[in-house]
Amino acid sequence: MAIFSWRKSESNEQKPGTVAGAAGVGGIAGGVSGGDAAGAASPPASGAAMEFSPAKAEKFFSHARAMYDASNYEYAVQLWLSGLRFDPNNLSGFEGLFSAIDRFVADSAGKKPISKDVIKSVSGRGDVDRFLLSLLEWGMKPREAVFAVRAAEGASKLALKAPALWITDRAFGITLQEKKVRKDLLIKCSECFEKIEAYEKALAAREQALALDRTDGDLAAKIRSLAAMATMNKGGYDKAGQAGGFRSNIRDADKQRQLEEQERIVKTDETIDRLIETAKADYDRRSDDLPAIERYAKILLERARPADEERAHELYFNAFTKFAQFRFRELAGDIRIRQSRRKASELRHMLEKAPGNETIERMLAQADEEHAALELAEHIERVKNYPTDLPRRFELGKRYFAVGKFSESIEQFQEAQHDPRNRASSMTMLGQAFHKIGWNEEAIETFRHASELKDLLPDTQMEIRYFLMTALQAKSEQDGDLPSAEEADRLASMIARQQMGYRDVRIRRDAIKALLSRLKGPRGA
Repeated sequence: MAIFSWRKSESNEQKPGTVAGAAGVGGIAGGVSGGDAAGAASPPASGAAMEFSPAKAEKFFSHARAMYDASNYEYAVQLWLSGLRFDPNNLSGFEGLFSAIDRFVADSAGKKPISKDVIKSVSGRGDVDRFLLSLLEWGMKPREAVFAVRAAEGASKLALKAPALWITDRAFGITLQEKKVRKDLLIKCSECFEKIEAYEKALAAREQALALDRTDGDLAAKIRSLAAMATMNKGGYDKAGQAGGFRSNIRDADKQRQLEEQERIVKTDETIDRLIETAKADYDRRSDDLPAIERYAKILLERARPADEERAHELYFNAFTKFAQFRFRELAGDIRIRQSRRKASELRHMLEKAPGNETIERMLAQADEEHAALELAEHIERVKNYPTDLPRRFELGKRYFAVGKFSESIEQFQEAQHDPRNRASSMTMLGQAFHKIGWNEEAIETFRHASELKDLLPDTQMEIRYFLMTALQAKSEQDGDLPSAEEADRLASMIARQQMGYRDVRIRRDAIKALLSRLKGPRGA
């Protein structure tokens, strides 16, 4: 799954300097037990020549996963950082680091600062150490634009092109979400984009900065320069006369046509057939080449005939068996899920044309059941192979919920809620799962905590209010609890005032009013 491919650069050499901002990570707490990862190479000493070794990094990553699973999140953070010093371009390393930091922060509830041992592991004087320290700072305060931008600067300075793009994209978004957007941070984002030749993104960041200060003539001039660079970069004019440049693009008409056809969103049948022939020929010449396998399978799936899907499934599954890369097993599973979903969809359309047909109804019910079971099995396998991947745990939780395995879904949502990207959704689903097993008090508290999250979208706020209302209603009906019924009534009224047609709020409101009358008894309303 790694989308960050390593490319060495002269800028990766260690340079003397000071570590800026170490105190910003947190104060000094008790040290962590352990030390270097068991069986792993020790991280390079501060000031030593930097050695990049994905193999050595993986030893730290493996031990970090074990510590994460053992709930030793702080030590896991230190191990992820130590591994990233050997391979600062590794996507799973980034994911593991941020997951471990997030769990550490959640468990300590902000009371326990990160320990001195963790800070020392990234207190060297080289650019990689400064970059890792900035990641640690950002992970501890993920909504702080200053820390996000500092991490982006570190990645771009090291010429880690893909990580720099990934981090700067997020830093740019976080900067724009600040209550008071800072012009200087937008310019820094633009500079990071420019260093990795993402000129269109650099232009967008500068334009946002100019919107804050229309009097800045130098900034306006820079924007004109970036606009020209973006145009040249997109057309290849800046490399005219070079291999791969504009002249090269027009020299080989057949190759250019192939590239254009591959990138075209809407392709004719003739175009797809031609691309499949080309991809197959390439695959036949080098059947062990992973990019060739992926290109061939991808274009087969684009044509999507039944035989194409089966061939693509075969290609992916054979690649998984041969190279032991689980992502190919996952892609093969996606094909089976798509086929299963399509079968259920076709039966649903048949039922629409023949409503009340008992045979089709039974076939559809069976197809839906088989599809849900298939999705569940696939996502169980994915979490087994990526146990620290919180988005995958969220997806598995949804599949458990869909088949009525609510207790199992609770375990997944409790893990997934520590991922900032899915926190609101995970907590909402977690509350629903508690409600489904009759744990209404737990459901209520979960929905209350979810409603207190920052930056909730209006639709999400409405959904949380609705489910909090239903949980309060259930508690009141179960325990005869008048305050719960009164709060549910207030929420029902609030939802109805905002959106009368939302779900079944009209029916719920009437039922809650009747419940209030029963609980108040002869005293009346």
